Amino acid sequence: MKYLTDEDVARIVDPAKAVEVVEQAYKLYSLKQVVMPVRSRIEAREKEGDILLMPCYVPAMNIFSLKLVSVYPRNTSKGLPTINAVVVVLDAETGVAKLVAEARALTGLRTAAASAVSMKHLARKDASKIAVVGCGYQAGWQVRVIGSVFKGVEFMAFDVDTGRMKAFVDSMCGEGFDVKPAVSAEQAVKRSDVVVTVTTSKTPVVFESWVKDGTHISAIGGYTPEMVEIDPSLTARCKLVVDSREAVMEEAGDIIKPIQLGLITVDKIHAEIGEVVAGLKTGRENDREKTLFKSVGLAVQDAAVSKALVDHLMAR
Repeated sequence: MKYLTDEDVARIVDPAKAVEVVEQAYKLYSLKQVVMPVRSRIEAREKEGDILLMPCYVPAMNIFSLKLVSVYPRNTSKGLPTINAVVVVLDAETGVAKLVAEARALTGLRTAAASAVSMKHLARKDASKIAVVGCGYQAGWQVRVIGSVFKGVEFMAFDVDTGRMKAFVDSMCGEGFDVKPAVSAEQAVKRSDVVVTVTTSKTPVVFESWVKDGTHISAIGGYTPEMVEIDPSLTARCKLVVDSREAVMEEAGDIIKPIQLGLITVDKIHAEIGEVVAGLKTGRENDREKTLFKSVGLAVQDAAVSKALVDHLMAR
């Protein structure tokens, strides 16, 4: 059995490979070729933390993975990461453990790959200006993966914590990406073709009046019914694509809230992204559509990137 650090994972998995395997994983999921319970969430309420358990069996990849994730927002005041994770990978043929890996980088890769897959199918073909709202750890992976796969794109980033925003912009520019700071989320959103929200906000951070026709939004930060990144009235006006109908109805405040307000019904969900990948549903149909991809994160994404890691190790 192998053990990999986050540094190992980041070195082994090329961004383009992450996008490729996550796209395949979404397709398998929507074709009902994956065994994946909705994740379990345990609240450590007195610590304001969440612990998530995410199992998945993918017969086509001959792999079983279990990821354990902790999300503790208070950690920033302690100089610790908000998100920590580990993944255990079994050979589905034998049940033998093949790999244990730190999974912060893996989670970053597969979540950013989700945004890239949504851009491939839902953004305008000429999209080149990307807004990133939220400048935490995950935002860095959004820039790395999107910036590596879609050449020549320009990023504008915003965070309510100006110090964190400056450090983020400096770091990303140091890695060779074109990232500029915004004076407000509104400025970043209004000038962009694609908007990526990477927050855990319980109140909207992107509003309908800011978003021009033809914009694609990837809302990947919120993962509980209480978290709402997108103005519900904006959600109601977008073509809505999700990672999993079942999961978003359980966990996504960005879907649950507008339903509660009577702005949409569950029928507003146009498709799962895997259905679009498989050609079962349409993606973007014209350059004026506003499209919204809502993801809460699926264990099948972790399984797919874990498979890429195992394949790399076996090829050595």
